[in-house]
Amino acid sequence: MKTLLLGGTGFVGKNVVNVLTDNNFLTLISSKSGGQNLLNYEQTFEYFQQIKPDIVINLAANVGSLNYVTQQAAEIFDINMRMLLNVYKAITLTNSKILLINPIANCGYPGNLENYTEDKFWEGKVHQSVLAYGNTRRMIDVLSDAYKMQFGLRTINFFVPNMYGPYDSIDPNKAHALNALVSKVVKAKFENSRNIEVWGSGVAIREWLYAKDFGRVLVHILNNPIEVGFDEPINIAQNLGLSVRELINLIIKETGFKGEIIWNKNMPDGAPRKVMDDSRFRRIFKQFSFTSLEDGLHETIKYYESIYPY
Repeated sequence: MKTLLLGGTGFVGKNVVNVLTDNNFLTLISSKSGGQNLLNYEQTFEYFQQIKPDIVINLAANVGSLNYVTQQAAEIFDINMRMLLNVYKAITLTNSKILLINPIANCGYPGNLENYTEDKFWEGKVHQSVLAYGNTRRMIDVLSDAYKMQFGLRTINFFVPNMYGPYDSIDPNKAHALNALVSKVVKAKFENSRNIEVWGSGVAIREWLYAKDFGRVLVHILNNPIEVGFDEPINIAQNLGLSVRELINLIIKETGFKGEIIWNKNMPDGAPRKVMDDSRFRRIFKQFSFTSLEDGLHETIKYYESIYPY
């Protein structure tokens, strides 16, 4: 079966490509740098007609820090919605039998939930700090239902926690949250800085997913593309969260940074708690073992150390 990976040169995409390659899957990689512009419908449709994929994994997104998605809110919404609309339309006009797999960032969940359970995805508004990006993630759920209703398009949607791992941006305004922290601490250590500034108060609680673990979930799907149990969205979840302060302490311990942490409480914390229920996930992925946060941090820190200076 021919698998097409959209956004394959981005942070998550590079990790997924490594995992799929290690498991002997030949995957076609689409990226803007490779000339495939998902903002242009005609180009997107022509590319799908040329490739004729059986499975599409959609990792294409414009996203960054809370600061970035707030300052660029209108552009974030516009770009992400245009890409989604073009992908769904191009797929169905190419072959409605294509299987489409989407990761949906958990910022699409209501911002006031204590525990993110799939059935509660629409029970409230997204947190204001992720208004634009979070609502485009919600639209994936809507598009999936609409295109199934009219065209019979099959999608598998995974709600995913904040991801981390190698290959992310070195720009703290564009990097994913945990990677931005690791990048900052590693740089401060090499430059013998006396302190570093961390945005927010540190009390927000988050769940973290090592990006290569998402790739391993995709391996399971590609090995079992017609397996039952994926008609409804599924959390890729461990039901485990820790505060940003606890996370910083782990990073400092692993890197050996000796300086002081200065908390900039003028910057937003975001939603107070993002921890995902794992009941549905465990019913299907009974034997799945997640990478421990300590091991994932070790590999992420090694990556940033390897590319310093930046």
